[in-house]
Amino acid sequence: MTAPQDLAGLRLPGGTCRVEGYENLLLHDAVRSPRSPRPHPIWAFLAPQRGMGLTLTALFETLGCPLDTGPLLGTFAARCAGPLVLDVDHEVRGGVTTVRRRRSRVLGVVDEVEVVLDLVRGDGAPVLTATYGFLLPRRDVPAPPEGPRSETAASAPTGPGHTGLGHAGEPLTVRAEEMKLMALLLRDPNPIHLDPDAAAALGFGRACVNQGPANLAYALGFLTARHPDAALVGFDARFRATVVAGDVVTPVAYDDGSFALRHADGRLAVTGHARWGRPVVSGTTPN
Repeated sequence: MTAPQDLAGLRLPGGTCRVEGYENLLLHDAVRSPRSPRPHPIWAFLAPQRGMGLTLTALFETLGCPLDTGPLLGTFAARCAGPLVLDVDHEVRGGVTTVRRRRSRVLGVVDEVEVVLDLVRGDGAPVLTATYGFLLPRRDVPAPPEGPRSETAASAPTGPGHTGLGHAGEPLTVRAEEMKLMALLLRDPNPIHLDPDAAAALGFGRACVNQGPANLAYALGFLTARHPDAALVGFDARFRATVVAGDVVTPVAYDDGSFALRHADGRLAVTGHARWGRPVVSGTTPN
């Protein structure tokens, strides 16, 4: 069993990634966002992952948690420094920064693993930094002494910039067919997104589980549509509840930059906060 000290500081091979223009159009289709020549903001998640030098299968095997043992995405953050340009190669470098073992009320013993990837242009100019927070179940590890519990029930974001209701978009029903396209774009072979039996085997019920980045993309697409002339320069997101085929979810935006994806029963699947820069003039994130 992989120990936390064996993972912290691990460098990934790195490499290059390219987002083709047609892939951007397909991604907009997969997450019900109007087609646009501008890269969808969820490419901040997908693009660095493509160039990290490992497949997702190989990454989780390296982390000691194969896909069939149920690794989960807990958080994601992006800091944007320059434009992600379509049809151009970008370089990716980074690795595991921190690992923390703890007891989860739901999963038992887990390792919280942070992976940070930098996406840069060929001339070395920074484009963005992506930070992925994974939860890796460690079912064969004795539980450590229980400390303060950090897991809290998901509730609506609060703050001076919005009311509890926010600005709600159109509800959408999640479709298993779109998960297949998203799996191709993510290059994610996890069977829980493709096979109801695989989802049931891990306790999700007999319905395909939507990809976390797709859930985040629903919210980001609605948020950016409300700010068509502004540049999204960064965002943080937490994945709080699963979404499966047939679920009805609604994106919600708040005036202070917070956002959420809400289940029909009020539970929150995703929460986060976005930051904006100066207006976009030419259709891409400004330098």
